[in-house]
Amino acid sequence: MAKEEFIRLRVADWEKFWIQQKADKAGLSLSAYVREAALCRPVVVFEGLHELAQELRYEGNNLNQLTVMARMGRIDQVNYERFSEAYQKVWQALNSLQSREV
Repeated sequence: MAKEEFIRLRVADWEKFWIQQKADKAGLSLSAYVREAALCRPVVVFEGLHELAQELRYEGNNLNQLTVMARMGRIDQVNYERFSEAYQKVWQALNSLQSREV
């Protein structure tokens, strides 16, 4: 295991405030944000990603429930058009987030 080293740096209060704001927006700790920025790794924030992931989980849960019911013989047919539309909307939203310049 690599030995951890510490780096201390001094910043003005206003600088720390803005760095902390950026770290919070990126969903990273202050240390993680500074490491990523110092190593010239892009810190990308996709606003709305949480909501898209939640919608995808809901749709996946619904699809799983229908699959179980179909295997149990409780239902014979499922209209998958609604799922297809929901997945297409999520896919389009993810693509638009990905293509935005940061």
